[in-house]
Amino acid sequence: MTIDVTKVNKDKIKERRFTTKDGKEVIAKDLDLELVELNEPKLIKEGDTWALYKTHFVSLPQTKEEREGKVKSLIVGDGRQFLEKGARADEQTDDVPTEDISADSIPF
Repeated sequence: MTIDVTKVNKDKIKERRFTTKDGKEVIAKDLDLELVELNEPKLIKEGDTWALYKTHFVSLPQTKEEREGKVKSLIVGDGRQFLEKGARADEQTDDVPTEDISADSIPF
């Protein structure tokens, strides 16, 4: 995923403060984004054994008022996927490794 940060209104960045378990004060700056899958992946480039597809776009979430006012979403980036040549970006793959995770193993 890539984001063009010059398109982001700095007012959309939220600052939050918290203290870690060891007592350290941390300031985090967050930006809410929406990652939307394209209906049909678009081939960007291909090599001898690979193909690069654009599979998603990234936008800033809209407020209720913006949605009701039919304001166009601000697209700030896109998602891409490398695949072996001949495979399609919208095909499911079963070779993705999975791991059972319990709530106790998550550090936050």
